[in-house]
Amino acid sequence: MRLLISLLLIGLIACAEQPKGFTFKLRGDFINVDTATVNVLSPEDEVLLSTRMKDGKFVLQGTLPGPGYYAIDMGNQRKVKVMLDAPDMYWPSDYNMVDARYVKNSPGTKSMLDILGVVRETYEIPTRALYDEYYEKVGSRNLSPEQEAELEKLAGQKFIERGETILAYVKEHANDLYMPVFIEDQLSEYDYDWGKRGYDLLSPEIQASQPGRLLKEKLDNLSHTVVGATFPTFAVQDAKGNMVDLKFGDGKVYVIDFWASWCGPCRAMMQQLKELYKTYAGQSVDFISISLDYTEKAWLPAHEEEQIPWGSYWLKENFKSMIAEQLGIEAIPFIVVVDQKGRIAGKNLRDQKLIDKVNELLK
Repeated sequence: MRLLISLLLIGLIACAEQPKGFTFKLRGDFINVDTATVNVLSPEDEVLLSTRMKDGKFVLQGTLPGPGYYAIDMGNQRKVKVMLDAPDMYWPSDYNMVDARYVKNSPGTKSMLDILGVVRETYEIPTRALYDEYYEKVGSRNLSPEQEAELEKLAGQKFIERGETILAYVKEHANDLYMPVFIEDQLSEYDYDWGKRGYDLLSPEIQASQPGRLLKEKLDNLSHTVVGATFPTFAVQDAKGNMVDLKFGDGKVYVIDFWASWCGPCRAMMQQLKELYKTYAGQSVDFISISLDYTEKAWLPAHEEEQIPWGSYWLKENFKSMIAEQLGIEAIPFIVVVDQKGRIAGKNLRDQKLIDKVNELLK
């Protein structure tokens, strides 16, 4: 009896001492760098593991909550997401062009390359051919507005087909840990409904994984800002330091531009918006610019330099703010159109699509 109890106690102690989570090792071998601190970060940017690079080499090893997609920060704005999903991985790369596609022995990285290859063969190459054939048919690359609209419609259909091809691939690889990562990455191109369809195709095990949970969290945020939903009220800071609650639904159409001083395309878009502002002068259309600069000091000079003729504000929490997460803002410029009743009419609109949406609401 004593022997049995002793064995049970030993078994319980052994179970208690077993490490929970996923144990891995990542060996890095980088060129164009000598020393650097290498950190593995949580989705909340907390340091989970850390090591030092010497002569371009490092070894990251330890236990993570589970295999998945983690950010690795090497300083000097070198932060890249990497699949950490195997016991022993090797990462040769260039510090000046850090690329997660070079990680060896990672099943998720192989899946990344596989699906990117499918997208290239079924969308990128045929779309380039579509443009070339159209230019050859009309005999010029200088298209009329009607021809541009026709070509855009043809290319748009290809893009819809691209989304369906990706979902078909996800269905065939429902147990692949990388699939929720790729779906989340594509949410900047497709809408909530597309992402939800992709999530529902995943196996229960993958839905419960770290990438699956992150995708679900992203979709839950996006569900608050689908087209037709009421645009949330949120607080921003004006140039005098006052906090302002932005509210909508007052009978006006709002064009809301999320930008930053360091973003070249944002500054170019600002000039286009100024022209649109003149076009819609005297109509029930208002513009709002919201800076996602990381500091007020960076925003204010750009705010003054641009001489923005409409409401211009700073969102202190920038990309980590609730509204940015709900809208799914990962790249800027990001423009949202809100209708007269305060409902989201369109997200991430630019150029002719932006103009068409505003004109549609003014009819």
